[in-house]
Amino acid sequence: MSWHGLLVCVLLLALPACAPSSIVPTPIAAPLAASPEPLSLVYSESTAPLLHALVPAYQQYNPAVEVLLLERAAALAEQALVRGDVDVAVLTRLPVAASESAYWSAPFARAGLAVVVNPQNGLPGLTTGQLRELFQGRVEDWASWEGLPGLPVIVSREEGAGEYAYFQEQVMGDFPVTLTALLAPSSEAVLKMVGEKELAVGYLSTARLDGRVRPLALGGVPPSREMLASGAYPLTHELYLVMNGEPDGAARDFAQWVLGAEGQRIVTEQGWVRKGE
Repeated sequence: MSWHGLLVCVLLLALPACAPSSIVPTPIAAPLAASPEPLSLVYSESTAPLLHALVPAYQQYNPAVEVLLLERAAALAEQALVRGDVDVAVLTRLPVAASESAYWSAPFARAGLAVVVNPQNGLPGLTTGQLRELFQGRVEDWASWEGLPGLPVIVSREEGAGEYAYFQEQVMGDFPVTLTALLAPSSEAVLKMVGEKELAVGYLSTARLDGRVRPLALGGVPPSREMLASGAYPLTHELYLVMNGEPDGAARDFAQWVLGAEGQRIVTEQGWVRKGE
């Protein structure tokens, strides 16, 4: 083979190596979804069923907000709000440590503090004065008030509970609850203790009532829905949304939803009296 032929063969063999390589496109990352806006909310044990119904429904309505629920004793829930540790507090009484200009509040539900006895106790009802005397431990026999014969068993909430603070303020005043009272750590504990002890008497939110106990009329007024709505029942109270300052962003949207038709429907379903009922 001549040197010319050899050169041609070499060039032909080199051609594939000189062909341009295929271009691989650089992958483009998909845009990241926006993180939901966090909203921290503190509440007390007595309002737990209501909040556990409201919050999932709200997050379904607005998935752009992620609500962090924090359950605390009522006194600690109030402190968390005043310190600015949370965005929203659900309270049965307005903070005493904050001035009127320091926080925003709106009532969104109403309930009462029901005084309850065992269904076997036929006691017709009490006056506020009798209730105070009873919880001081000064009544030795239910029969003297047309109740089931025997020594009353007093069931009270612990000092950090909102129900305890309200009962002390509205009923006991300067008089302490008897030291022989059984202390219930929750509403469920009140229901269990009073439901199982025929001579027991306790108190809890009307929204937590069930067939294990019987609520008493106070001053002749039962804690019925109608009497709560009108405010005629002596131990009627509001439930508030409370925030540090005028709400905006997620806090404002949540408040508007709770005060709106869907939020108020859930309030009614959970045994509370809705705003304006």
